[in-house]
Amino acid sequence: MKALLNKLLGINAKQANGSIRLAKGAQFSKHASVVLQNCSIQLGKEAVLVLHENVSLKNYNIHVHSGRLEIGAHTLLLGSANGGTALNIENGSLTIANHCVVKAEFSIRFGGQCSIGEYTGIMEGTEIRCDEWVSIGDFNMISYECFIYDTNTHCDYSIAERRKRTMTDFPNIGAEKEKPIAAPVNIGNDCWLGKRSVVLKGVQLGDNSTVAACAVLTKSVPAESLVYGNPAVHRAKTKE
Repeated sequence: MKALLNKLLGINAKQANGSIRLAKGAQFSKHASVVLQNCSIQLGKEAVLVLHENVSLKNYNIHVHSGRLEIGAHTLLLGSANGGTALNIENGSLTIANHCVVKAEFSIRFGGQCSIGEYTGIMEGTEIRCDEWVSIGDFNMISYECFIYDTNTHCDYSIAERRKRTMTDFPNIGAEKEKPIAAPVNIGNDCWLGKRSVVLKGVQLGDNSTVAACAVLTKSVPAESLVYGNPAVHRAKTKE
């Protein structure tokens, strides 16, 4: 029976030590060359997952409740072996282009649209949260433990209202039923984000910019910038 189910789902021997759960109405399309290793995939009835040629997924926990996830050809998603890396789409879309190496966590809600351009690398510990719009261009290098948020992540309620919601939702503390304040984030092409740098809502980062380690971007910066500090400031790059 399991072999028959695998055949119907297009699962081959390369997909080891994982699970795939498809709700009725979910759409799952994968090229025959796709490799899944130690991945958990759950698709809701309004979910679409498209995996193109030579995609490789390892140690990822993917849950698309409502929306679309599309991963381009020759892209690698390499999660943590310690419990797996989370990629959650509650409602929205994530498109990862060809020839990327991605090790980040994703949270996409409230119809948010997130896209990552080709030949981009995103390292371990990085978190991308999208409630509206996050666009990351081509040939970017994003280091370890970076935060890219287009959202406040939580609404700012009164003490009484927050306490009321917390008691009602317990043990799910901090659940959000309403979209927090959000603003689009755009990271251009050929950028380099240093370790533990932070890009917050509304920021536009111009092409060929370098962001220093631990910098916190709260305002947009033009192309060819060197960005540093908390809150971040910038100056034009100089040729060494």
